[in-house]
Amino acid sequence: MKKTATTLTIIFVLSSIVLHSCKPSVQQTPAVRIGYLNLVTSLPLFIAREKNFFTDRGINFQAVPLPTSNDLADALIAGDLDCYVGASVVPVFAAELLSPGKMKVFAASEIIQDHPFDAILVKDTSTIKTLSDLSGKRIAVFPGSTAAALLKKYLADQHLDVSSITFVELPPDAHLDALKVGFVDAVHAYEPTIAVALSQGSAEILHGSVYATILSPSPISVSVVSADFLKNHPQTAAKTISALQQAAVFMKENDRETRSILLKYLKLSQDAANRCSLLYMLPHDKIDPAVFQRFADILTDLGELNAAVSADTLLYR
Repeated sequence: MKKTATTLTIIFVLSSIVLHSCKPSVQQTPAVRIGYLNLVTSLPLFIAREKNFFTDRGINFQAVPLPTSNDLADALIAGDLDCYVGASVVPVFAAELLSPGKMKVFAASEIIQDHPFDAILVKDTSTIKTLSDLSGKRIAVFPGSTAAALLKKYLADQHLDVSSITFVELPPDAHLDALKVGFVDAVHAYEPTIAVALSQGSAEILHGSVYATILSPSPISVSVVSADFLKNHPQTAAKTISALQQAAVFMKENDRETRSILLKYLKLSQDAANRCSLLYMLPHDKIDPAVFQRFADILTDLGELNAAVSADTLLYR
């Protein structure tokens, strides 16, 4: 009996080992890699993190800061990012021409004159009072050719001789200092630079949104998801997009708390945070394909894109 009992015990232990080894291993879902710029345009990501919109959906994520919109697009195409938020649409259009089908746009900016995101600023003591006074002057613009090209188009449409104007590419954090010391006579600034300038009393707005004047609403900033991510992890991708879209809705419905989050992430003064014009984002199903295509055509006409692009095919469905 003792020998039989011992034999049964051994069989039970071996059976347990076999059963355990056959049990499927539990693999943790890889973190969703979300790229962003350290700008107001990334508010949906900041809000989704603060309000636990990702964790509520069971999404493990990694926020990856990068310096430029081009870097974000390159990283996504290379497979180093799964999606990114609030960056220039120009690299997206350019990438579609070179590597079609690599990315989809799931949100686009809603820049209108009543809710601008950019403006032309001059020093508070400046003698420049109208756009025509910019002739022969130096204007600081966002780095890269697109900002200068769009500003040139707008000023030319206002019958200014843009050949007399010097467009100086400077990083946003250098705009106000360049204006203060007289290195430039005006700046085409984005938020939160505008809010900071007005809060400090060092500058005043010469003209409202250039982008909204050219096309309204302006889809110059977009949020993008990798086509490979959509294909390989459709449920996770859908949940990630849903979390960021919930954050975009939160921005419109909870202004005070949104500004407190802005204050935390961008280290602004309370007054600047209160003054800042937030960049609202339209979800993919609210983006007007005709407007999106029109912006792509404008960029092609300006030479920012080397061929026409079918913008509608870029929209996430």
